[in-house]
Amino acid sequence: MESETQILQRKIVGVLMRAAREKARRTVNQVAQRLGVTPARVRQYERGAREISLPELEILALFLQTPLSFFWNRELLIEEQVPEPPSPEEARARRTQLGTRLKQARLAAGKSKEECAQAIERKPSVISRYERGLGDIPITELDRLARCLQVNLDYFVEDRAAREGIGSVLDLEKLARLPKDVRAFVLDSANLPYLRMAMKFGDLPTDKLKELGEILLVVR
Repeated sequence: MESETQILQRKIVGVLMRAAREKARRTVNQVAQRLGVTPARVRQYERGAREISLPELEILALFLQTPLSFFWNRELLIEEQVPEPPSPEEARARRTQLGTRLKQARLAAGKSKEECAQAIERKPSVISRYERGLGDIPITELDRLARCLQVNLDYFVEDRAAREGIGSVLDLEKLARLPKDVRAFVLDSANLPYLRMAMKFGDLPTDKLKELGEILLVVR
C-alpha cells in the first residue's frame, strides 16, 4: 500500500509536468505522441494518478526543452523540435542502461535483491527484471531504491556533469553571507531533498504554487 509521502511525491511530479508542458505551449496529444503513449495516460501522469518512469521523464524534459532539474534536479540537453515516438531500440537501450546502473549500485552497496525488493515492497524477481532492463521502473520506486543503495538519483542519469553534486552550483560568497543557522541547514546533506523541492517551487508560477498548496492540504 502506498504511503502518503509516495502519493504526494507522484502528485507533485504530475503538477510539475503539467506546468512544464503549458510553459512550452505543448498539448497533451503532442506529449503523448512523443512518449508513445495515449493522451489518457499523459493526463493520468499529470493528475498524479499514475507514475511516470525515468526514461519517459527524460524524453519529456527534452521535448519540452525543460531541464530535468525542474523535476529531479538534473540537467539534460534540448530535444529536437519534431516530436517522434521513441523507437523500441531506444526504449530498450534506456531500460538496459538503467538496469545496469541499478545492479552496479546494488553490488557496490552490498545489498541483496531481497533487501532492495523489501525497500520498494516488491518481490526479488521484480528487481531481477529491472536489472535486466525488462521493465520500466516507476520514478518513486527508483527514488526509494536510490535511498536504499545510498546513491543520488543523479547516479541513474548519464549526464556526468549533472552528477557532480550540489557543490558545483553553490555560490560560496553568498553562502557565507547566510545566517549561521540557515547555512548549517544548507550544508547538511540530509536536507538536500528539501532544498531541491524549494528550488522547484521557485520555478513555478503563482497559480501552480496555489495548486500545490491545495494538494498538500488534501494529502496529509
